[in-house]
Amino acid sequence: MKKLTYKKIQLVLVLVTFFVLFASFYFQYFLGLRPCPLCIMQRLCVFLLLGLLGLSLGTLKKAHFVCLTQVVISCAGLFFSLRQLWLQSLPAGKAPACMPDLDVLIRYFPWQTVARALFWGAGDCAEVTWTMAGISMPGWTALYFLFMALTGLLLYFLTRTPS
Repeated sequence: MKKLTYKKIQLVLVLVTFFVLFASFYFQYFLGLRPCPLCIMQRLCVFLLLGLLGLSLGTLKKAHFVCLTQVVISCAGLFFSLRQLWLQSLPAGKAPACMPDLDVLIRYFPWQTVARALFWGAGDCAEVTWTMAGISMPGWTALYFLFMALTGLLLYFLTRTPS
C-alpha cells in the first residue's frame, strides 16, 4: 500500500474519532447527559484510538502493530457498547440496580465494585437518554467501533509486505 493512501485513510479515521470524542463531550457538557460507567469505558476506548491514530499518523512504520492494536481497542469498545445495548434491552425489573456516581464509587467502595461497575455496567447504563433515527447512543458507538475494527483489519491486510 502506498504511504499517501495509508496517510489519507489514517487522517479520515483521526477526524472521525475526533468527531466522536467531541460529540461525547457535547452530550455531557452542553446537553447535560451524565455518562454511565459503560459510557466512560467507551470514551476511554475512543481516547486510546485517537492517541494511537495520532501517534501513527503519516507513517507506515509498525503499521501492522498499529492496525492490530486498533482492532483490539475497537473490539473492547464494541464489547462495552454491546453490553450497554443488552442492558437497555432488558425489561425494567430485570435491569441491575442503579449505583452511585463513579466518583462516589471510587471514594467509598472497594476496587472490585468499581471494576464490576466499569466492565459490566449498572442500572443507569440501562437508561435510554438519547436516540437518533431510532438508534440509541450505544448503538451509534457500536457502529463506530465496528467501523474502526473493520478498517483496522482491512489496513492490516493491505499493509502486508509481499513475500
